[in-house]
Amino acid sequence: MVKVNQDECIGCGSCAAMCGEVFEMKDGKAFVKKGQENSKADCTKEAIDICPVDAIS
Repeated sequence: MVKVNQDECIGCGSCAAMCGEVFEMKDGKAFVKKGQENSKADCTKEAIDICPVDAIS
């Protein structure tokens, strides 16, 4: 399951830029799009790896 820790997220937008099919920005924070919580998209791992504060798991 893909999730973003809202307490850790700094809202840099790198995950949404890297993997817009799974992540979106709302109110300055990243969120997993509804229905994408179990995404197997190739870009999901890349977005997890690129997060500067490791807020995505």
